[in-house]
Amino acid sequence: MRKQAFTLIEIIIAVSIFLIVAMTLYSYSRETSNSWRRVVSERNRFNELLALDRALNGILEHLVPFTWPDNDGVKTPFLLAERGRLRCAYLHRLNDEVEGALRFAEFVLEQNKLYLVYSDRPFLHWDEVGERRKTALLAEGVDSIDFLYADWSDDDSLDWGERLLWLDEWENVESERMDAPLAVKLTINWLDGRTETWLRRCMGISYRERYGKWNPLPDDKR
Repeated sequence: MRKQAFTLIEIIIAVSIFLIVAMTLYSYSRETSNSWRRVVSERNRFNELLALDRALNGILEHLVPFTWPDNDGVKTPFLLAERGRLRCAYLHRLNDEVEGALRFAEFVLEQNKLYLVYSDRPFLHWDEVGERRKTALLAEGVDSIDFLYADWSDDDSLDWGERLLWLDEWENVESERMDAPLAVKLTINWLDGRTETWLRRCMGISYRERYGKWNPLPDDKR
């Protein structure tokens, strides 16, 4: 029996069906690939934020007051706390007796990278540190950083909500304050438009804590 050939219409329909299936598979494969890249990107970003979060926990939650004598022997607070700058002393895990359990560090933003510059020896100026100066990279892609510092008013006439003060500068040189903030709030603005904020309570503020009824100490007792 003579076999009948496919007609042109049948060939066009078959090719069209094949193209539709191929395009569907291609679109699905591309979407799956894009989704996977987004998942990997979010995972990497989460890991970076987690590492940054751990670093900030280790620094801000262990921030303590510290003074060091200047050239005239006057005790000077090591803490420098401004809107875009924070230099502080904090307790660190004791690795050996030579390094000690205190670190003296400053957050530095250079070329969209956030660094922690630190030393295991106290100082008042970075040019005094020498070879003991070390640097750790905390984050990349940073547009700006912003610090706020929590303080407490001893004015009993204010409501509780009004007594908590957020300062953009912790003045301790002119006012001769020797204490540390109640808490530090750090906001990071990223180059891609994201914004994240960390709020951490500082440990070196035990003079504000009491058994029983709580009352802030007067300024002359701090």
